[in-house]
Amino acid sequence: MPVDRLLASHVRILANVDAVERFAAGEPPPPEVSFADKRWAFTRDLLLHFAQMESTIYGPMMSDRRVHAQQAAALASVETASLMSDYREHVARWQGPPPGAQWETYRRGVGQLMQRIRTRIEAEAVRIVPLLPVQPDGSRLGPTRESYAAEAWEIRGVLFEGIKLPV
Repeated sequence: MPVDRLLASHVRILANVDAVERFAAGEPPPPEVSFADKRWAFTRDLLLHFAQMESTIYGPMMSDRRVHAQQAAALASVETASLMSDYREHVARWQGPPPGAQWETYRRGVGQLMQRIRTRIEAEAVRIVPLLPVQPDGSRLGPTRESYAAEAWEIRGVLFEGIKLPV
């Protein structure tokens, strides 16, 4: 992935994080209002970014000729997998808008999750981008085993559970 495209993805994700934080800072939405489409758009963008990082940067960088680049890619891959596991748990816990009585708990959970996404994106910018382009060692190892495709469909199923989609 070219650096300018990677940084543009960072800007888009951080703008989405800002929007989620503004939403969570407000009042609880009415129970009849569904935000599944917006939640799915955010999730799709985030998972696409992380999938591209795994396949085009972390995987190839794990066979970089520079040991410190290999280590940075391996750590980034593990941290991304951990973040996505917690993201999946958050989505499973909060299916649909939470009742007003649980809004503060939801708000705190969203805030923590958004901070972790910010931290992950900042780490990519500070620890990975300066190491680009990848300098292969010739071993031609493929991408990492993380693709996030299964997670994307699982999360989409949770977000739209019980909601009839237009045909």
